[in-house]
Amino acid sequence: MTVRNIASTLRRENRILIVLVLVAAGFAGLRTLAQTLPAGLPAAPAGGINAAKLPDTNGVHLGMTPDEAQAVMKGLYPGNELKIYHAGSVTGQTWVSKLMGAAADTCNNQCDNEMQVYFSMLPSPVQVISISRQLIMAPGKEPTLDNTVASLRQKYGKEAVSNVGVMAWVYDEQGQPINPQGPSNWSPAQCAGRQLGFKPGEEGAPTPAMVVSDALGPTPLAQQLPGLIRDLCNHNVYVQVQLMLTSIQGTPVVHAINMSLSENSLGVRDAVVNQQYFDAQAAAKQQQQLKNAQQQKAPTL
Repeated sequence: MTVRNIASTLRRENRILIVLVLVAAGFAGLRTLAQTLPAGLPAAPAGGINAAKLPDTNGVHLGMTPDEAQAVMKGLYPGNELKIYHAGSVTGQTWVSKLMGAAADTCNNQCDNEMQVYFSMLPSPVQVISISRQLIMAPGKEPTLDNTVASLRQKYGKEAVSNVGVMAWVYDEQGQPINPQGPSNWSPAQCAGRQLGFKPGEEGAPTPAMVVSDALGPTPLAQQLPGLIRDLCNHNVYVQVQLMLTSIQGTPVVHAINMSLSENSLGVRDAVVNQQYFDAQAAAKQQQQLKNAQQQKAPTL
């Protein structure tokens, strides 16, 4: 049986069960739903994701809960330097969807320190799924390229990709460094920062306009699965660092650093679980509309 047929069968057989379990139990049926993930998608670690084993920047780890990440971010960006964004589901449940920190200007707009933390969506457990960070060094405080590269290797290990100004690392979901291989036109440096099906929400309390209605879009999930499975970037955990260089008396120094971290295996699982849920809701709504139509009396002719 093909992956597409498997997916179609799973969706047909579990559609009503998924709706009943998730709506009635307030998403408590996630573990049951997760067991229906089609073959070929990256399986979750047997003991779950341990955020402490996954890469971080500035103390915020991929896989952290919203409370854990907020505690770190509030220390990094106190007061109004931190903004909290929310999203909502069609069932009325809400969650923190993004944290955005921007340090106060201390150098006349000549430096920058920003960080954005993105979370997975309900009904999956809400976890840090992607992090982006930008540092622009104040004039006269640029570190040398050699010192910066040495510091990055000390933190993340030996890189899988090292080009001029670009470094990338790949890990499995246990936090172990790996070096995945692919076609000549593919590089792990393409994968960091992937936010598959991500809905960022808005600052403040959720409004109807913020409600997430689908994860992957209107195309049926079964049609998307082969591409999701085939895409090498949908597997593993990625870190990418871009170094913007300048020179001081002939010595390369780092003017700015852009960082992207993402848990792509979690991202694709999260997107598929959400799409299964939204597809099931839409199907249940259509069935109810059909049932209501069937119960209406025919007009007098």
